[in-house]
Amino acid sequence: MVEELLVNNNLKFTLLEDGRSAFPPIINAIREAKKSIKINMFIWRADNIGLQIAKELLSAAQRGVSVQISVDRYGMVLELAEESMLSFFHERPTFTERVKIWALKLFYQTKEVPFSLKEEARFLRDKLLNHKNVFVSRDAFKADHSKYYLIDNSILFLGGINIEDKENGCDYLGRVYQDYMIKIADNRAIDSFLSKISGKNTKKEGFFFGVNLKAVKPRLFEMEELYLDIINSARNELVITMAYFSPVKSFIDAIVKASNRGVKVSVTIPKSANFQGDLNMKTAKLLLQKSQGKIELYLSPKMVHTKLVMNESMISLGSCNINKKAFKQLDELNLFVERRAQNKQFEKDLLSSVKNNREISKKLSLQEVKYSKIRAFIEGFLM
Repeated sequence: MVEELLVNNNLKFTLLEDGRSAFPPIINAIREAKKSIKINMFIWRADNIGLQIAKELLSAAQRGVSVQISVDRYGMVLELAEESMLSFFHERPTFTERVKIWALKLFYQTKEVPFSLKEEARFLRDKLLNHKNVFVSRDAFKADHSKYYLIDNSILFLGGINIEDKENGCDYLGRVYQDYMIKIADNRAIDSFLSKISGKNTKKEGFFFGVNLKAVKPRLFEMEELYLDIINSARNELVITMAYFSPVKSFIDAIVKASNRGVKVSVTIPKSANFQGDLNMKTAKLLLQKSQGKIELYLSPKMVHTKLVMNESMISLGSCNINKKAFKQLDELNLFVERRAQNKQFEKDLLSSVKNNREISKKLSLQEVKYSKIRAFIEGFLM
């Protein structure tokens, strides 16, 4: 009976690590789309991969595929504050948005990367906006941080990877990006996803989706509680890899308690984050101090953009960071998978990735923690 249950729950999930692994199957799925493409994206830059995705979508629309694109105006500030400093869909920021962009550039000393395809980007954008089969939502300030592609209601990609060149390799400082998308080709999972993003409770069949949603009534914000459930239920191991990790008291306390009850806890953060680096290091110091060094803290040489929380029985991957903004303001989307019931290749690939990333990372001691208290304070106020 147990074996039959596990076979029935053999889920069709594929782990895609980094943009170089994720974008080719995404592009291939767009090329093979027959009826519909739906994309929800936080950042969509006018750069090489941004233009390539746009070309594929225009081609799909020209062969009769219905293309729905939602890009959040909230992301425009970040699009215009770093890298190419060009948004594919957004233009003409308001005065308030200009002030925010200026402040980010100043605070993080960002530099513009010359981009020679500005006119081509504008041409493609206009072609998409004016095509009868393309429907674009770009002006709403939704604060939606989730990222997903849904192709013909039969293939779903979700995770933490935005449409931007730095996710497809490295940024202008040479920081290699590390992140995940998950390809889901499973009717049960896609039906569950569609129900969940409409605000309905979904059946847990070895997996489920966790969300923050403002558009439903009452609004559904569950990611903070779901992350804490994984931490509090850990008995043997707890693995956290997090791009932006703020010292949220409930999380610091829960992680330290897990360590004190004998759980092997390892936390990986980027050595050099594009944003919130000092606040990340403040979190690292608190974890090391309060656990008396029992928690293993790793600094990755890569720009870890991953949002992974995992114990011996549950994996969560998606868009949600551990900070106040993620838990209180932003729409988020994560996949939760029970390790005993899910696709074993998916788990094998994830564990291999975690191991490989840890091997190239530096284990941090309390004495080595360095950060600016002033910058961490400002970042804490913002994040």
